[in-house]
Amino acid sequence: MPEALRTAVVGAGTMGARVALRCARRGIETVLISRDRARARAALDSAADEVGDESAAGEVRLTEGLDALAGVALVYEAIPESLALKQGLLGEIEAYVGDGVPLVSGTSSLLPDALGFYLEFPQRVFVAHFVHPVTVVPLAEVVLPRDADAGATEVFEAWLGAAGLEPLRLANPLPGFIVNRLQFAMLREALHIVESGGATAAEVDLVMRLGLGPRWTATGPIESIALGGRATFADVARSVVPTLDIRSEIPLLSEGSALLEAVAPPPGPARRARLRAYAAAVEIAAERGR
Repeated sequence: MPEALRTAVVGAGTMGARVALRCARRGIETVLISRDRARARAALDSAADEVGDESAAGEVRLTEGLDALAGVALVYEAIPESLALKQGLLGEIEAYVGDGVPLVSGTSSLLPDALGFYLEFPQRVFVAHFVHPVTVVPLAEVVLPRDADAGATEVFEAWLGAAGLEPLRLANPLPGFIVNRLQFAMLREALHIVESGGATAAEVDLVMRLGLGPRWTATGPIESIALGGRATFADVARSVVPTLDIRSEIPLLSEGSALLEAVAPPPGPARRARLRAYAAAVEIAAERGR
């Protein structure tokens, strides 16, 4: 099947390069399209280094023009999260591919019907939102368009399977889907604890690595209520929930935050080692969650 699923990934940032690498590692012929070939090569090499598979990067063909879309079975776009930019790109892509070729977006918040609003064939626009690092995390949050084209859907689902991804089809998607809603609820409170002086960033990260992370890997947050007992959770919630951060923004996420710069792994070998450890831990957690 992989040989029949020739894939083009448009956009060579953090996600696009890793999607391309994941496909190549599973035998899917893949072309990565980027306006900056040197940047794309660097992103691919970084992704391959994270998983210790430097040879896989050489399996991805790099190019700069959309003419490379001719003959592909599926297109995955991974450009910045802007509806106007994505709509414009998908309109350009549509001119290069066959009518039944699935156009898949990596958006983390936009819906297929909005993305395909100006297209001639919007019924073949799908969303597949992955979790970083997609090279090892198998989860895909999937949203189908209204009146999805049957043929395009079949190819899309075959591609997910060939890439070793486990789709979670969202019938009633909320803004940010599930992953980002959970992630940013947790991140807002984590940074609020630090901002309020309740703990250091390192201490908050330690709690997640040694406490909540392992627990949620085994059970998930809702199932874990059974571990502590519903009545106990309810009692704790009554005292804790009123004190949680409810602001609509996360101030420490602003650019130039000294706190976040201080905790970021330094560039070079130390950062690469941290990324490899991260990828290995995620791979183990993903296996446990299956």
